[in-house]
Amino acid sequence: MSHRPDLSVMFGSLRSGTTMVRLMLDGHPRLIAPGETDFLTDHLRRNRAGDWQYDLASLAADRMFQAMDIPVPQSTDAATAFAELCVSLRRGQTRPLVLIAHRGLDRLLDLVPDIPVIHLVRDPRDVARSAIGMGWAGNTYHGARTWLETELEWEQTVHRLNSDQHLDLRYEQLVHAPEHNLKEMCAFLGETFEPAMLDYTINSTYARPDPALTEQWRHKQTPRELGLIEPLFGELLSQRGYAFSGHPHLHPGPFGRLALRLDHLRSVWSRRIARYGVWDPIYVRLCERLGLQAWARPAQRRMDVITQDYLK
Repeated sequence: MSHRPDLSVMFGSLRSGTTMVRLMLDGHPRLIAPGETDFLTDHLRRNRAGDWQYDLASLAADRMFQAMDIPVPQSTDAATAFAELCVSLRRGQTRPLVLIAHRGLDRLLDLVPDIPVIHLVRDPRDVARSAIGMGWAGNTYHGARTWLETELEWEQTVHRLNSDQHLDLRYEQLVHAPEHNLKEMCAFLGETFEPAMLDYTINSTYARPDPALTEQWRHKQTPRELGLIEPLFGELLSQRGYAFSGHPHLHPGPFGRLALRLDHLRSVWSRRIARYGVWDPIYVRLCERLGLQAWARPAQRRMDVITQDYLK
Protein backbone atom coordinates (compact mmCIF):
# COMPACT_ATOMS: atom_id res chain seq x y z
CA MET A 1 0.00 0.00 0.00
CA SER A 2 1.20 3.48 -0.79
CA HIS A 3 -0.63 5.06 2.13
CA ARG A 4 -1.46 4.42 5.76
CA PRO A 5 -5.01 3.03 5.83
CA ASP A 6 -7.25 4.10 8.69
CA LEU A 7 -9.14 0.80 8.54
CA SER A 8 -8.10 -2.64 7.33
CA VAL A 9 -9.12 -6.27 7.82
CA MET A 10 -7.43 -9.62 8.26
CA PHE A 11 -9.53 -12.37 6.67
CA GLY A 12 -8.92 -16.07 7.27
CA SER A 13 -10.62 -19.25 8.40
CA LEU A 14 -11.13 -20.14 12.01
CA ARG A 15 -8.11 -22.05 13.41
CA SER A 16 -5.83 -20.54 10.75
CA GLY A 17 -3.79 -18.42 13.17
CA THR A 18 -5.91 -15.27 13.12
CA THR A 19 -5.75 -14.88 16.90
CA MET A 20 -1.96 -15.11 17.00
CA VAL A 21 -1.59 -12.58 14.17
CA ARG A 22 -4.19 -10.35 15.80
CA LEU A 23 -2.10 -10.29 18.99
CA MET A 24 0.96 -9.39 16.94
CA LEU A 25 -0.87 -6.52 15.24
CA ASP A 26 -2.31 -5.26 18.51
CA GLY A 27 1.21 -5.22 19.95
CA HIS A 28 2.22 -2.63 17.37
CA PRO A 29 2.32 0.80 19.06
CA ARG A 30 0.57 2.45 16.10
CA LEU A 31 -2.18 -0.11 15.40
CA ILE A 32 -5.33 -1.35 17.13
CA ALA A 33 -6.54 -4.93 16.62
CA PRO A 34 -9.11 -5.37 19.40
CA GLY A 35 -10.31 -8.93 18.73
CA GLU A 36 -12.62 -10.99 16.55
CA THR A 37 -15.11 -8.69 14.83
CA ASP A 38 -17.36 -11.02 12.82
CA PHE A 39 -20.29 -9.39 14.61
CA LEU A 40 -19.79 -6.39 12.31
CA THR A 41 -21.25 -8.39 9.42
CA ASP A 42 -23.10 -11.29 11.09
CA HIS A 43 -26.08 -9.12 12.00
CA LEU A 44 -26.59 -7.24 8.74
CA ARG A 45 -29.97 -7.79 7.12
CA ARG A 46 -31.43 -6.52 3.83
CA ASN A 47 -34.49 -4.27 4.18
CA ARG A 48 -37.30 -4.19 1.64
CA ALA A 49 -35.37 -1.71 -0.48
CA GLY A 50 -32.39 -4.07 -0.58
CA ASP A 51 -30.20 -1.91 1.66
CA TRP A 52 -28.16 -3.29 4.55
CA GLN A 53 -29.43 -2.64 8.07
CA TYR A 54 -28.34 -3.94 11.46
CA ASP A 55 -30.50 -6.23 13.56
CA LEU A 56 -29.60 -4.45 16.79
CA ALA A 57 -31.29 -7.00 19.08
CA SER A 58 -29.33 -9.82 17.47
CA LEU A 59 -26.13 -7.76 17.65
CA ALA A 60 -26.65 -7.02 21.34
CA ALA A 61 -27.02 -10.74 22.07
CA ASP A 62 -23.82 -11.68 20.23
CA ARG A 63 -21.20 -13.19 22.57
CA MET A 64 -18.21 -11.60 20.83
CA PHE A 65 -19.94 -8.21 20.72
CA GLN A 66 -20.69 -8.45 24.43
CA ALA A 67 -17.07 -9.35 25.13
CA MET A 68 -15.99 -6.06 23.50
CA ASP A 69 -18.02 -4.14 26.11
CA ILE A 70 -19.00 -1.37 23.68
CA PRO A 71 -22.43 0.29 23.26
CA VAL A 72 -25.06 -0.86 20.78
CA PRO A 73 -25.29 1.66 17.91
CA GLN A 74 -28.13 4.16 17.92
CA SER A 75 -28.97 3.67 14.24
CA THR A 76 -29.93 0.57 12.27
CA ASP A 77 -28.55 2.10 9.05
CA ALA A 78 -25.57 -0.07 8.14
CA ALA A 79 -23.11 2.67 7.19
CA THR A 80 -23.97 4.82 10.21
CA ALA A 81 -23.93 1.93 12.71
CA PHE A 82 -20.72 0.49 11.28
CA ALA A 83 -19.00 3.85 11.71
CA GLU A 84 -20.28 4.06 15.31
CA LEU A 85 -18.98 0.57 16.04
CA CYS A 86 -15.54 1.34 14.64
CA VAL A 87 -15.33 4.50 16.76
CA SER A 88 -16.25 2.45 19.83
CA LEU A 89 -13.66 -0.21 19.01
CA ARG A 90 -10.98 2.48 18.89
CA ARG A 91 -11.89 3.50 22.47
CA GLY A 92 -10.99 7.13 21.96
CA GLN A 93 -7.73 6.45 20.12
CA THR A 94 -6.87 7.60 16.60
CA ARG A 95 -4.59 4.72 15.59
CA PRO A 96 -5.55 2.67 12.50
CA LEU A 97 -8.00 -0.12 13.26
CA VAL A 98 -7.48 -3.69 12.04
CA LEU A 99 -10.61 -5.85 11.99
CA ILE A 100 -10.50 -9.66 12.23
CA ALA A 101 -13.01 -11.52 10.03
CA HIS A 102 -13.58 -15.20 9.28
CA ARG A 103 -16.62 -14.62 7.08
CA GLY A 104 -18.75 -11.82 5.65
CA LEU A 105 -16.02 -10.26 3.51
CA ASP A 106 -18.53 -9.53 0.76
CA ARG A 107 -20.72 -7.57 3.21
CA LEU A 108 -17.71 -5.73 4.57
CA LEU A 109 -16.76 -4.65 1.05
CA ASP A 110 -20.32 -3.42 0.52
CA LEU A 111 -19.76 -1.09 3.47
CA VAL A 112 -16.09 -0.21 2.83
CA PRO A 113 -15.20 -1.01 -0.81
CA ASP A 114 -11.61 0.23 -0.55
CA ILE A 115 -10.66 -1.54 2.69
CA PRO A 116 -7.21 -3.23 2.53
CA VAL A 117 -7.38 -6.98 3.18
CA ILE A 118 -4.74 -9.30 4.62
CA HIS A 119 -5.68 -12.82 3.50
CA LEU A 120 -4.29 -15.32 6.02
CA VAL A 121 -4.26 -18.96 4.96
CA ARG A 122 -3.12 -22.12 6.74
CA ASP A 123 -2.77 -25.69 5.53
CA PRO A 124 -6.39 -26.92 5.57
CA ARG A 125 -5.41 -30.36 6.85
CA ASP A 126 -4.16 -28.75 10.06
CA VAL A 127 -7.24 -26.53 10.21
CA ALA A 128 -9.54 -29.56 9.89
CA ARG A 129 -7.71 -31.36 12.69
CA SER A 130 -7.82 -28.28 14.93
CA ALA A 131 -11.58 -27.89 14.41
CA ILE A 132 -12.06 -31.24 16.13
CA GLY A 133 -10.11 -30.05 19.15
CA MET A 134 -12.45 -27.07 19.47
CA GLY A 135 -15.51 -29.30 19.36
CA TRP A 136 -16.79 -27.79 16.10
CA ALA A 137 -16.36 -31.00 14.12
CA GLY A 138 -16.50 -34.68 14.94
CA ASN A 139 -14.04 -35.76 12.26
CA THR A 140 -11.62 -34.17 9.80
CA TYR A 141 -14.04 -34.74 6.90
CA HIS A 142 -16.44 -32.24 8.46
CA GLY A 143 -13.67 -30.15 10.00
CA ALA A 144 -12.50 -29.42 6.46
CA ARG A 145 -15.56 -27.22 5.95
CA THR A 146 -14.08 -24.68 8.40
CA TRP A 147 -11.40 -23.89 5.82
CA LEU A 148 -13.45 -24.51 2.69
CA GLU A 149 -16.21 -22.06 3.52
CA THR A 150 -13.77 -19.21 4.12
CA GLU A 151 -11.61 -19.93 1.09
CA LEU A 152 -14.58 -20.35 -1.24
CA GLU A 153 -15.84 -16.99 -0.01
CA TRP A 154 -12.41 -15.54 -0.79
CA GLU A 155 -12.58 -17.00 -4.31
CA GLN A 156 -15.98 -15.41 -4.85
CA THR A 157 -14.93 -12.01 -3.46
CA VAL A 158 -11.29 -11.37 -4.37
CA HIS A 159 -12.26 -10.05 -7.82
CA ARG A 160 -13.71 -6.99 -6.06
CA LEU A 161 -10.27 -6.04 -4.75
CA ASN A 162 -7.61 -4.14 -6.64
CA SER A 163 -4.24 -5.90 -6.97
CA ASP A 164 -2.65 -3.59 -4.38
CA GLN A 165 -5.62 -3.87 -2.03
CA HIS A 166 -4.85 -7.33 -0.67
CA LEU A 167 -1.87 -9.21 0.73
CA ASP A 168 -1.66 -13.01 0.91
CA LEU A 169 0.01 -14.32 4.07
CA ARG A 170 0.66 -18.00 4.76
CA TYR A 171 0.64 -19.13 8.37
CA GLU A 172 3.52 -21.54 7.81
CA GLN A 173 5.77 -18.85 6.33
CA LEU A 174 4.92 -16.50 9.19
CA VAL A 175 5.77 -19.13 11.81
CA HIS A 176 9.09 -20.02 10.20
CA ALA A 177 10.18 -16.42 9.55
CA PRO A 178 8.01 -14.14 11.72
CA GLU A 179 10.05 -10.94 11.51
CA HIS A 180 10.39 -11.07 7.72
CA ASN A 181 6.67 -11.68 7.18
CA LEU A 182 5.61 -9.11 9.79
CA LYS A 183 7.75 -6.52 8.00
CA GLU A 184 5.88 -7.28 4.78
CA MET A 185 2.53 -7.07 6.55
CA CYS A 186 3.43 -3.79 8.24
CA ALA A 187 4.57 -2.28 4.92
CA PHE A 188 1.20 -3.24 3.44
CA LEU A 189 -0.47 -1.33 6.30
CA GLY A 190 1.77 1.69 5.82
CA GLU A 191 3.78 1.00 8.97
CA THR A 192 7.25 -0.24 9.92
CA PHE A 193 7.88 -3.43 11.85
CA GLU A 194 8.17 -3.07 15.63
CA PRO A 195 9.87 -5.76 17.76
CA ALA A 196 7.05 -5.32 20.30
CA MET A 197 4.82 -7.25 17.89
CA LEU A 198 6.51 -10.44 19.07
CA ASP A 199 6.04 -9.64 22.77
CA TYR A 200 2.39 -10.79 22.80
CA THR A 201 3.36 -13.79 24.95
CA ILE A 202 3.71 -11.46 27.95
CA ASN A 203 0.00 -10.65 28.15
CA SER A 204 -1.57 -13.73 26.57
CA THR A 205 -1.53 -17.52 26.80
CA TYR A 206 -0.17 -17.78 23.26
CA ALA A 207 3.41 -18.93 22.78
CA ARG A 208 5.89 -17.51 20.29
CA PRO A 209 5.65 -18.78 16.69
CA ASP A 210 6.63 -22.44 16.71
CA PRO A 211 7.54 -24.20 13.44
CA ALA A 212 6.62 -27.49 15.11
CA LEU A 213 2.97 -26.44 14.81
CA THR A 214 3.13 -26.66 11.01
CA GLU A 215 2.34 -29.79 8.99
CA GLN A 216 1.11 -31.64 12.04
CA TRP A 217 -1.24 -33.53 9.73
CA ARG A 218 1.75 -35.59 8.55
CA HIS A 219 1.87 -37.50 11.83
CA LYS A 220 -1.59 -36.86 13.31
CA GLN A 221 -3.85 -37.89 10.42
CA THR A 222 -4.26 -41.35 8.94
CA PRO A 223 -3.94 -42.12 5.23
CA ARG A 224 -7.71 -42.69 5.18
CA GLU A 225 -8.42 -39.26 6.69
CA LEU A 226 -6.14 -37.59 4.17
CA GLY A 227 -7.66 -39.59 1.34
CA LEU A 228 -11.11 -38.39 2.36
CA ILE A 229 -10.42 -34.68 2.87
CA GLU A 230 -7.92 -33.83 0.14
CA PRO A 231 -10.47 -34.34 -2.67
CA LEU A 232 -12.73 -31.84 -0.88
CA PHE A 233 -10.11 -29.12 -1.28
CA GLY A 234 -9.45 -29.94 -4.91
CA GLU A 235 -7.43 -27.36 -6.82
CA LEU A 236 -7.70 -24.90 -3.93
CA LEU A 237 -5.05 -26.89 -2.07
CA SER A 238 -2.36 -26.38 -4.71
CA GLN A 239 -3.57 -22.85 -5.50
CA ARG A 240 -2.82 -21.95 -1.88
CA GLY A 241 0.66 -23.42 -2.17
CA TYR A 242 0.15 -26.82 -0.51
CA ALA A 243 1.07 -30.19 -2.01
CA PHE A 244 -1.12 -33.28 -1.88
CA SER A 245 0.05 -36.01 0.48
CA GLY A 246 0.19 -38.67 -2.22
CA HIS A 247 -2.31 -40.95 -0.49
CA PRO A 248 -5.06 -42.34 -2.74
CA HIS A 249 -8.14 -40.15 -2.87
CA LEU A 250 -11.31 -41.65 -1.42
CA HIS A 251 -14.79 -40.72 -2.60
CA PRO A 252 -17.44 -42.04 -0.18
CA GLY A 253 -20.83 -42.90 -1.57
CA PRO A 254 -24.17 -41.91 -0.01
CA PHE A 255 -23.90 -44.43 2.83
CA GLY A 256 -20.27 -43.52 3.49
CA ARG A 257 -21.15 -39.81 3.69
CA LEU A 258 -24.07 -40.65 5.98
CA ALA A 259 -21.74 -42.59 8.28
CA LEU A 260 -19.31 -39.65 8.38
CA ARG A 261 -22.19 -37.30 9.11
CA LEU A 262 -23.51 -39.44 11.96
CA ASP A 263 -20.03 -39.79 13.43
CA HIS A 264 -19.63 -36.01 13.24
CA LEU A 265 -22.98 -35.34 14.95
CA ARG A 266 -22.39 -37.94 17.64
CA SER A 267 -19.03 -36.44 18.59
CA VAL A 268 -20.13 -32.79 18.41
CA TRP A 269 -23.31 -33.32 20.42
CA SER A 270 -21.68 -35.46 23.08
CA ARG A 271 -19.09 -32.71 23.63
CA ARG A 272 -21.78 -30.04 23.57
CA ILE A 273 -23.92 -31.82 26.13
CA ALA A 274 -20.90 -32.53 28.33
CA ARG A 275 -20.05 -28.82 28.29
CA TYR A 276 -23.49 -27.17 28.46
CA GLY A 277 -25.87 -29.84 29.74
CA VAL A 278 -28.74 -31.39 27.79
CA TRP A 279 -31.50 -28.79 27.72
CA ASP A 280 -29.91 -25.51 26.60
CA PRO A 281 -28.13 -26.70 23.42
CA ILE A 282 -31.16 -28.70 22.25
CA TYR A 283 -33.52 -25.79 22.96
CA VAL A 284 -31.26 -23.31 21.11
CA ARG A 285 -31.01 -25.54 18.06
CA LEU A 286 -34.77 -26.13 18.01
CA CYS A 287 -35.45 -22.39 18.17
CA GLU A 288 -32.99 -21.78 15.34
CA ARG A 289 -34.75 -24.33 13.16
CA LEU A 290 -38.13 -22.73 13.87
CA GLY A 291 -36.87 -19.17 13.30
CA LEU A 292 -37.43 -18.25 16.96
CA GLN A 293 -33.96 -16.97 17.77
CA ALA A 294 -35.28 -14.39 20.25
CA TRP A 295 -36.75 -17.20 22.39
CA ALA A 296 -33.36 -18.90 22.50
CA ARG A 297 -31.41 -15.91 23.81
CA PRO A 298 -31.61 -16.68 27.56
CA ALA A 299 -30.34 -20.23 26.97
CA GLN A 300 -27.70 -18.95 24.55
CA ARG A 301 -26.49 -16.44 27.16
CA ARG A 302 -26.02 -19.25 29.68
CA MET A 303 -24.03 -21.20 27.11
CA ASP A 304 -21.98 -18.12 26.22
CA VAL A 305 -20.86 -17.71 29.83
CA ILE A 306 -19.58 -21.29 29.84
CA THR A 307 -17.94 -20.80 26.44
CA GLN A 308 -16.13 -17.69 27.63
CA ASP A 309 -14.75 -19.54 30.63
CA TYR A 310 -13.70 -22.43 28.38
CA LEU A 311 -11.87 -20.12 25.93
CA LYS A 312 -10.03 -18.40 28.77
